[in-house]
Amino acid sequence: MRPTIAIVGRPNVGKSSLFNRLVGQPIAIVDPTPGTTRDRILHQVRRDEVRFDLVDTGGIGVVDERKLESDVYKQVERAIATADRIIFLVDVRDGLLPLDKDIAATLRKHHERVILVVNKVDHDGLEPQAFQFMNLGLGEPLTISAAQATGLHGLLERLAKDLPAMRDDGSPEEAEDGRTRLALVGRRNVGKSSLTNALCHDQRVIVADLPGTTRDAVDVALEKDGAAFTLIDTAGLRKRTQMIEDDLEFFSACRTERAIRRADVVLLVIDASDEIAAVDKKIARFVEVEGKPTILVVNKWDIAQLSHASKQTYLTWLKDRLPGLGYAPAVFTCALTGLDVDQLLTIAVELKEEAKHRIITSRLNEVVEAAVRQRRPRKVGPAPTKIYYATQAETQPPTLIVFVNRTDWIEPGYSRFLEHFIRAQVPEFARVPLRILFKARDSRFHEQEDKHRVVRGRNKAERNAGLVLPVRMAIDKRKEDRHRRMDAAGALDDVELIGPARKALARRSGKDENDEDQDLALGEHKQAVPNVRLGKSPERQRKGKGKRR
Repeated sequence: MRPTIAIVGRPNVGKSSLFNRLVGQPIAIVDPTPGTTRDRILHQVRRDEVRFDLVDTGGIGVVDERKLESDVYKQVERAIATADRIIFLVDVRDGLLPLDKDIAATLRKHHERVILVVNKVDHDGLEPQAFQFMNLGLGEPLTISAAQATGLHGLLERLAKDLPAMRDDGSPEEAEDGRTRLALVGRRNVGKSSLTNALCHDQRVIVADLPGTTRDAVDVALEKDGAAFTLIDTAGLRKRTQMIEDDLEFFSACRTERAIRRADVVLLVIDASDEIAAVDKKIARFVEVEGKPTILVVNKWDIAQLSHASKQTYLTWLKDRLPGLGYAPAVFTCALTGLDVDQLLTIAVELKEEAKHRIITSRLNEVVEAAVRQRRPRKVGPAPTKIYYATQAETQPPTLIVFVNRTDWIEPGYSRFLEHFIRAQVPEFARVPLRILFKARDSRFHEQEDKHRVVRGRNKAERNAGLVLPVRMAIDKRKEDRHRRMDAAGALDDVELIGPARKALARRSGKDENDEDQDLALGEHKQAVPNVRLGKSPERQRKGKGKRR
C-alpha cells in the first residue's frame, strides 16, 4: 500500500501549485482567490524513485463566501489524521503570521510526521528570511519554489528519509482495466456530491444547499463486492455565457470536460423536481459525441413521488427531451435516503463490459445487409451510394467502419438509421453508444480526393458539442499547437493553459450561441465575400436587375 502525504497550510501559500508540480498535471485549480480548494484532492505521484499518494487540502482559517469554513476544516482534519507525512506549507513573502502559529500549535502533537516547508523562495535573496519560521518549533524549514520547480528533489528525499515504503521498487503501474471510472456530471445543485457520499457511505466531499459548492474534479476510490471503482465528483455547469463572470467556474468547467473524457461510464444526474434545462441537453450532447456509456440518474425522485409521478411516464418524457441518449438506461434515485443508489454501480459494470463487446464480421454484415434491404441510402451524388461490407475496428465505444463507393455521396442521416437498426438487432449494443464511420473501398477515379478518407455524418450540434468552448473556438491550429507545447513543457497554471481560450470566450460573450457562423468546423474560417457575380462590375449588375423577367 502506498504511503499518503498531505499538504496543509493557510490560504494562498501555494498548496495547489505544489500539488500540481509534484503530480506533473494541472489537477487542482490554481487561482489567487483565497479558499479556492475546498475538498480533499488525492492523486498518485511517481517520480524521482519515489511513489506515494498526495493529498491537497483547503486553506485553514479561510473566510469562505458560502460559509463553508467548518466543512473545509473537517476535510483538513481527516487528511491530517490519515496521512503518513504532513507538509506544513508557509509563505516566505508574507512572513510569519499569527495564523501560521495557530496551525503550528495544532500540528505540534503530530510533530514526528510534520515537515515544515517554506514556499515561494524564488531566488537566493529570500533564503535568509526562511529561518524566521524556526520559531514555530517544527524543526529546520526546507525551502522550495513551486512556481520555479526548485527544491522539489530535496523535499522528496526528506519525505522518504524515514519512510521506506515511499521508495519505488520498479514494479509496473497498476492496471486500470479492473477499476471502473464513473464521472458524475450535471448542472448545479442536482445532487452529485450527495450521490458520491451515498455511494461511499461516508462524508467524502462537501455537500451544501448552495449551488457551486464543488469546484475541483475530486477522485474518490471505492470498492464494492470485489469490484474497484473511481468516482469523479465534478462541478455543476451553467451556460457558457455565464462562465466569463467567474474565473473559478470556468476552470471547474474545464475539469468537468476532462473528467468526462477519462471516464469509463458517465452518470448524468438530473433533478426530478425540475425541468430539463439547456445545460442538461448540452451535457447530454457532449457525452454522446464523446461516445461514453451513460446512465441517466433521475435524482430527488422522492420529491417527484409527492405529485404521484410514475416512472414510465417520466421516462417517456425524459427520452423525448434527450433523444440522443434514448438508448441509455435510467435509474431513479434519492441520495438522502439511498434509494437504488447501489444499483448504479451494478449497471456501470455491465455497461463497461458491453462497450468492450466485439461482433464478428459475418454477423455484422448480415445485420448491415438487412438494414440496406429495409432502407437504401438516398441518392446524393450522380450515382447511387453502394455499401460493400462493414467491420468493427475498435471498442469503447464500439466503432464500425462501413466501406462504400464514395464517402462524399453518403446521406447525412443514414448513419443514425444504421445505428438504431444495429442496436435493435445486436443486444450487446442496445445500451451503449455506437460510432459508424464510412470509408471508400477504392479510389480509382478520385485517388487524391477520396483515398484513405474516413468520414462520419456530423451535424452542427456535434461540431459545437464542447462544454466550455465550441470546437471551432479551439481557436485555430497555431493556438492549439501552442497549448500542446505548453502541456509538454509542464505548464501547470490554469491561466497559462486555458487563458487564451477564456479570453476568446470573453470576446464572444456578446454573441448569440446559436449564431449561424458556428456551423463552421475546426480550422474553417468564414470569409466575407460581396454578393457580386464574377465577370461583371457592381454597377453593371445594378443596371441589369430591372431587365430580368
